[in-house]
Amino acid sequence: MKKVLIISCSLLILLSACKPKSYMDDLPELQPNTDTAAVLAMNPRAELDAKDPNMVHLVMDEQDGWVPVWTVGTKRYTQQRVDRRFEFAGDYTVTASAYNKNGMAPEVAVHFSIAVMDESVCANEQYTALTGGCEAENGKTWMLAESTGYYGLIDINTWLIEYLTDYWWAAERGSHNGVYDDRLTFVLNADKTFIHTTNGTSGVDSNETPFDNYTESWELQPPAESRDGRYHLILTGDGFLPPIPSECQGQHDYTVLVLNDTVLMTKIYKDGSNQAWVHKFVPAQ
Repeated sequence: MKKVLIISCSLLILLSACKPKSYMDDLPELQPNTDTAAVLAMNPRAELDAKDPNMVHLVMDEQDGWVPVWTVGTKRYTQQRVDRRFEFAGDYTVTASAYNKNGMAPEVAVHFSIAVMDESVCANEQYTALTGGCEAENGKTWMLAESTGYYGLIDINTWLIEYLTDYWWAAERGSHNGVYDDRLTFVLNADKTFIHTTNGTSGVDSNETPFDNYTESWELQPPAESRDGRYHLILTGDGFLPPIPSECQGQHDYTVLVLNDTVLMTKIYKDGSNQAWVHKFVPAQ
């Protein structure tokens, strides 16, 4: 018998219709309804795996006419059971909802705890390259490279295996105001903290835009879980890598081209486009 780790469920009242653009990307366009009872009837719960203390099974019972929706960090799943590993000890909250022909039900919070840390996280080379590893309590900070090509336009199918030159267009320093003093800090902790220090302004395309410092979370999606078999750097909430192309505002999913101790290169693109925007970052001095 599996242990049930659910501590409590509380109704999350949706106070505003203003959500990140990605919230409903993989779900139908539905109006909200108020049928919280339907979600609670599905008994959303978290169950600890019998063998792996970092594996949690998120489960909802079947309810006729309803499609379950789990939201875990940056991901949404329309399935009754979701298996996810949580690498750090601590308290966690995920949300459960459901939809039917009448719309999306309110979210219910599901709380659970993980007792032990998965020590293998400290040996993850990609995590270490991005964050400085488990020993870097304050994380690792990146900045845009100052050389030509810190930001550019490429064919969507291009992969810059070497730090190359296969650009349709490459920015020169001075092309984008507001971004050169931006600093991006990634911390390897339970929250996977992402701190964007803007120093007052950042960039949308080549426009300098007032933007306060903020903190969100990051996720490094492994190739086995991604749609294209490559690492993806995913930022929550308002998170973005500067400058953000105007056509990609509201997107938070960056394909990783290069990630090692000295270079972070990513690309981002609008679905259906034949072009992608590439960023190149180096450790901040």
